[in-house]
Amino acid sequence: KKKKKKKKKKKKKKKKKEKTKKKAAKEKSRTEMSIDEQIAKFVKEYSYTIPDRGLQEANDPNFAWRERKPDYRKADLLFFQGKSKNHLPGSLEFIVENLVKKWEMEMTHFKDEKDWTTVNLEECKVQVNGGEEVTQKDAAVVGTYNWILKNVSKEIYDAQSHTFESSHALFRGAFLNGFPWEVLEVFSGPPKVAFTWRHWGTFNGEYNGQKGNGEVIELYGFTVVTIDDNFKITKLEIYIKPEGFLQALKGKISPSELKHGTAILGSCCPIYQPDK
Repeated sequence: KKKKKKKKKKKKKKKKKEKTKKKAAKEKSRTEMSIDEQIAKFVKEYSYTIPDRGLQEANDPNFAWRERKPDYRKADLLFFQGKSKNHLPGSLEFIVENLVKKWEMEMTHFKDEKDWTTVNLEECKVQVNGGEEVTQKDAAVVGTYNWILKNVSKEIYDAQSHTFESSHALFRGAFLNGFPWEVLEVFSGPPKVAFTWRHWGTFNGEYNGQKGNGEVIELYGFTVVTIDDNFKITKLEIYIKPEGFLQALKGKISPSELKHGTAILGSCCPIYQPDK
């Protein structure tokens, strides 16, 4: 009887070992998959659609890039892995999400403003929290981070001390794998499109000397985009409270405090608390 029990125990142990081995092999296989293969898997299994930033339209080898043609594959993979919404192709949410992603790509990577396709070059202005309106041309010169964060306390982020290049280097250095963005909800259609959005990234780099340890840091906001008859942006109004996001990067608060969009929604009821 003892011998039988021992044999059974041995068999169970062997089975467990094989299961662990299979799990490790599966994990290894997953991590060894190329970025393209992982993206293709999401597309096949979940019917996700790769964001359209119009990069295929800028295949001319003589095209004027700020540095070089960007590679968004890593960002797209993170987008698939971490997004909370899956908007259907053709829906207003899907169209708005792609428009903003394309706008961001053009403002960040196009060297010549004449190549912009997402904005009405003569009319487009941008504004943060109802403050001063700035032309899109001027905003592109200083860089997206700098004009969006220009009114926060200099102790948290000093926009005036940063150039386009240094601001992008700072945040890219914090989020080494990218900083994905998604549309959450759209409240109105053209010509004034109002929507909420979410940015997130794994803090696995360094921000002003503060090293990240792999936490996911989120940033939520509300935007109103005015569009003309040619579906080009004439005004971009962003409403955002970035202080908490920046404080989390500096290690002053826990990233968990930014979950569920508390920066724009406010604190929850003291009795009811959503799952953290």
